[in-house]
Amino acid sequence: MKIRLIILTFCVAAPAGFLFHFLRFPLPWLLGPLAATLLFNSYGGGRACWPVGLRNLGLIVIGYSMGRTVTDETARQILADLPEMAIVTLLTLIFGAGIGYVAHRRTGISLASSTLGFIPGGLAQMVLLTEEIKDTDLTVVTFLQTVRLMAVVFIVPFVATYSMVPGAGGQAAAPMAMQGQGLVAALPAVLAALAGALVAVPLKLPIPYLLGPVFGSAAVSLGGYPAPPVPYGLLSAAQIFFGISMGTGITLNSLRQLGRVSPYAIGGSIVLVVFTFLLGFGLTFFTPLSLLTAFLSTAPGGTAEMGITAVALHADIATVLAYQLMRLFSILILVPPFLKWWFNR
Repeated sequence: MKIRLIILTFCVAAPAGFLFHFLRFPLPWLLGPLAATLLFNSYGGGRACWPVGLRNLGLIVIGYSMGRTVTDETARQILADLPEMAIVTLLTLIFGAGIGYVAHRRTGISLASSTLGFIPGGLAQMVLLTEEIKDTDLTVVTFLQTVRLMAVVFIVPFVATYSMVPGAGGQAAAPMAMQGQGLVAALPAVLAALAGALVAVPLKLPIPYLLGPVFGSAAVSLGGYPAPPVPYGLLSAAQIFFGISMGTGITLNSLRQLGRVSPYAIGGSIVLVVFTFLLGFGLTFFTPLSLLTAFLSTAPGGTAEMGITAVALHADIATVLAYQLMRLFSILILVPPFLKWWFNR
């Protein structure tokens, strides 16, 4: 029965990727399956089913495609940009907490819940923090983080594609496929990506099936070994797998709940995107980054989502990844003890 539901979910979601591709939407292979799965899950009685193993397989492919772009030059540039990364991360966290304070005063939800809901961290990480901080509402935090993630996933690719990529129509040029000897040459990088995933899991790294392959393939690339681009079809399939996984975790019913909070959740998410766009624009004056790379670096989305966008639009993937990881690890390492101390006083 479960296998039938998995096949049914794929048959509903995958055609949406082709439709979004035909309509020249940005990130068609991610956003199309995500939207179709969300609708199917909402109006199909929650029958959408997608195994975590397929999602992880997609993340490994995406992680490899991100890590292979790291070079000695980009590594040096990332080290040079560490002060800017720290400042951008701090300003984003403060601004997100400020939106949470406004939502708290306007709606009456607890300050702890609204703060955790608007800080642009990972959905899973923020939800887990509700177990450790007093006076937090799991439903509110999940709702606010879900709305923020959905707003970023749908808004940022459109803005980046149609305002920052000259002549773009939502589709990036397909990378050349690995063929013939290229497959053999790519073997060290592929094996390193797989090994990275296996090592990252017991080390309890966040998003291990993404970051493990990123670090593995980056290490091989920095070591001078070839790491060819992922074939377009395989990368598209990986995005479909990840998009379906995102869609299965969200229903329209959950987005209809908490009516009084909804305007602030949607409005706050949009304001946060605008603020991070301005941060990215400011970065272009102090760093050699293009506006596209700077915006994707500061955008309050997940590492995977912004990484996929950077891959599709040919931004500086290593820089985008570095800024996103700086914020992610700051939230994982620094924010929890501070919030626990502040709210548990």
